[in-house]
Amino acid sequence: MRKKPAKKHGLKKPGGSRASAGARKFILKYGELWLKSEFVRNRFIKTLAENVSRQLRMAGIKEFRLERTRDMLILDCANPKAPQTLSKIFGITWFALAFETKPEMKAMEKAVLALAKKIGREQTFAIRASRSDKSLAFTSKDVENEMGKNVDRKVDLSNPDVTIFVELRKGMAYVYSEKLKGAGGLPYGVTGRVLSLLSGGIDSPVASWLMMKRGCSVDFVHYYVNESGVAKIQGLVKKLGEYAPAKLMLYSVPFASIQEAIVKNCDTHFTCVLCKRLMYITACSLAKETKAKALVTGENLAQVASQTLDNLVANDDAVSMPKFRPLLTMDKTETIALANKIGTYDLSIREAHACRFVPRKPATNAKKEIIDREANKIKNLDKIIAKAIASSIKSTV
Repeated sequence: MRKKPAKKHGLKKPGGSRASAGARKFILKYGELWLKSEFVRNRFIKTLAENVSRQLRMAGIKEFRLERTRDMLILDCANPKAPQTLSKIFGITWFALAFETKPEMKAMEKAVLALAKKIGREQTFAIRASRSDKSLAFTSKDVENEMGKNVDRKVDLSNPDVTIFVELRKGMAYVYSEKLKGAGGLPYGVTGRVLSLLSGGIDSPVASWLMMKRGCSVDFVHYYVNESGVAKIQGLVKKLGEYAPAKLMLYSVPFASIQEAIVKNCDTHFTCVLCKRLMYITACSLAKETKAKALVTGENLAQVASQTLDNLVANDDAVSMPKFRPLLTMDKTETIALANKIGTYDLSIREAHACRFVPRKPATNAKKEIIDREANKIKNLDKIIAKAIASSIKSTV
C-alpha cells in the first residue's frame, strides 16, 4: 500500500529544506491521543495541528512550517518565542528541538557530537536510540554503540546527567537531548463547549483551565455588583486565553438587583445558597445562547459555607444542565500550586469588591425543600433574571 505523504500546515518556511542535514526542528509528541480509535485520533490530531498554527500566529509568530505525521507533529520555526507558546498548547505531552538528519551513521553522528559539546567534563551521558523503520541495515543498539564511542565523556546507562535521543524513521532521523514539558491533555475544542462561572478568586480560573485541558471550549460568565471588578476578571480570562487558539468570550452580568431581591424577600441565613442557585439559573439561560452543554464551577467540597455537601445537594437540581466541579476533592494547596503554574494566582489575589450580603451565620445544612420555598418568595424572579441578562456586557478577551 502506498504511504500517504505527511500533511503540512502553515504558509511560510523560515529556511532550509526537509532533507538538509542538521536542520533544527521541533518535534511535538502527544500522549493519550493514542488511546482513541483511528477515526477519533485522526480528528484530534488534525485539530491539534490547527491549534498549533493558530496559537503560534496569536503569539505573533508568522514564519513557520508545520507537518503532521502519524505519531508526531514537526515544526520548522526559528522564532525564540516558539518554546513558550508550545508549552501552552493542550494536546502536546512533550516537545524537543531536534536535529533533523538522514538516517545514516555519519549524519547522525554529526548531530550527536553537536549536542555532546554541551556535556560538562564531569557529567555522564547515555545514548538512547529507537528505530521505527525496520528496513534499516542497523539496529537501535548499533546506533547507540556507534554514537557513544565517539563522545569523549563518561557513560552512565542507569542515571546519566545527559541523555541524547536518536529516533530513526523512514527517510529521516531526529536527534535531541532535552524533552520540554507540554500542557498535556486533549486538544482545545475537541470535547465540546462549556460555560464557566468565574468568580475572580483562586479556584474558578483553575477549574476553567482543567476543563480546557480536557478539550473543552470554554466561555465565561462573571457576576458583578461593581464594574471596577470587571477589569480583574478580564485579566484572568486573558491569562487563560494564552492556552487557547482563539479569543475567549466573557459575559459580565450585573447581580446587585438579584442579591437585593434575595435579602429583601428571603431568610438571610440562606443568602449564600440562594445566590449560588440564582447564578446557576442565570448561567443556564446564558448557556442556551453560547450552546454550552454544561456549567463549570470552582466549588470545592466543604471549603466554604455554600459548598457543604448538604448545600451542594440542595442546589443540584436548580437547573437540569450538568455542573462540572473539577476541584471538588482538591486541597487548597493543590489548587494554589496549579494557579501559580498557569499564571492566574497573582491576579486572583488582587483586592476585589467583597460581598456585603454574607450573613453572620450562613446555613451549612440547607434542605432542598427549604431552598425551593425561599426562592419562591421572590416575586417576578424570572423578570429580574431576564433583565440582568439583557444588561450583561459581552466581550471577547
